[in-house]
Amino acid sequence: MRSFHTLIALCLLGPLAAQELDSVHVYERVAEGNYNSAEANALAWRLHQQDAPHRTVKGSDMEVVGSILNEYSPQRHTYGPLPQLSHVAMAFKGGRPVAFAVADDLGFVINLTARKEYRISTWSEHLTVRALLSRLLVE
Repeated sequence: MRSFHTLIALCLLGPLAAQELDSVHVYERVAEGNYNSAEANALAWRLHQQDAPHRTVKGSDMEVVGSILNEYSPQRHTYGPLPQLSHVAMAFKGGRPVAFAVADDLGFVINLTARKEYRISTWSEHLTVRALLSRLLVE
């Protein structure tokens, strides 16, 4: 289970790897349903404010994150439906929370606070990210 939460955090942190992050709180899997960006954002903030059960990822688990940054291409995110939303999380930079959502089998990451989205857009990017995730699971 620890590796799975690290995997989720890794996907979330790739877009923020250029920044120094303190930690990430990955909340339990989202209940199945039809979510949109606004609902995912509200859910992330509600879970954060309630100090809901979460896995905190920090320290050495976050070192691999820098390797993923170049595998995602940031684009402006327009609020709308989120296909297969699986997790929401809060990343912390200098104690400041930033809400994230993960959808499409880890291939779609949304920084809900900055309204940026990151998609694995090519097969080679998909293989690179999966290889890095596999490395994390083995180490």
